[in-house]
Amino acid sequence: MTHAPAQPALVVRGPDSLPALVPHLVGFHPAASLVLLGLEPERRTVRVTVRIDLPEAGVPVVDVVDAWSVSLAALARAAALEAVLVVYPREADSPWSRDEPTDLPHRDLVDELAAELRDAGVLALDAVCVVGDRIRSYWCLDLACCPAEGRLVDSGEALRVRSLLVEQGSAPLSSREELVRGLAPRDADDPVRQAVDDARDAVLIRMPAGTEIRVDRFVDDVRELGLDPRNRAALTRLVVVAGWLCATIRSRDLLLRALTVDPDPTVLHTARTVLGEAVRCASGPDAAPVASVLAVCAWVAGDGAAARVALDRALDADPSYSLAALVAAALDAGTPPWTWVSLMSELSVDAILGRDADDGLAAGA
Repeated sequence: MTHAPAQPALVVRGPDSLPALVPHLVGFHPAASLVLLGLEPERRTVRVTVRIDLPEAGVPVVDVVDAWSVSLAALARAAALEAVLVVYPREADSPWSRDEPTDLPHRDLVDELAAELRDAGVLALDAVCVVGDRIRSYWCLDLACCPAEGRLVDSGEALRVRSLLVEQGSAPLSSREELVRGLAPRDADDPVRQAVDDARDAVLIRMPAGTEIRVDRFVDDVRELGLDPRNRAALTRLVVVAGWLCATIRSRDLLLRALTVDPDPTVLHTARTVLGEAVRCASGPDAAPVASVLAVCAWVAGDGAAARVALDRALDADPSYSLAALVAAALDAGTPPWTWVSLMSELSVDAILGRDADDGLAAGA
């Protein structure tokens, strides 16, 4: 059986790691959010990250916690037996926005989540409020460590974390809204979409025979595009092919196997670019298959936020698309991405293609 790809060693050395680390784990700079980091106890490496929208005023905290009970219980299944809670308050709720510091916001939610984690077998080590580079613990009573006005994080630790993650190719976006805009449909008269539409017939006519050969050629061409990312003609051609491959079950699943089992990080990154453009150029329900494949690739790459946005796009395009619903359920349950990799690695090419390896006419799931 093929093993899951190695996960980056994202070590939490203390609260000073958090302001630099969390945006890279979430995929964007959180706002009005509570982020939960599930840690492996021995090395304090991050096993799973969960982001929760902070509730509006008046919403019972019990209802908020109940809505996330499945995700919280999943931490134990991912061997994340310890956790750190990080609150990013709304600007109006910042405890340091006035002349005199105020109490930390959402303390009742933090305490309720800690209790829920304890019931699930996960120890909450700390809970921290973060505003910019200023932090304060909810539970530390030592004013020398956690004064009422908060304290600035150690700049050396922040630099260490940022340097490590940037070296790994991580670049968090400014907000979740930027992720959503990145998959917004292109208008019919958009030049990129027009180029894709104009090229479609010629590209499909020139595709090689055989589903396996088509997928292999696509992956090879994606690798080449990664070496020359400014090649607009190659990108246009690959966008057409991606949409075609994702539209049928067998070619879609073979493509997923090729991209996510023992993935080449560079190829996976470039494939996400191609798939993202294919989503933007798709019309109506046709966006669901390619958005679902994009979601899986983002999930396997450890980018849960991008995976969730792609799934939302897929389900908006076709609420009945089963792959999108399946992956959404896995994300809701906090299932780690290596579970997907393990399952796909057990499916042979022959099993995916069935008896007729050239059959590309199966109905899309």
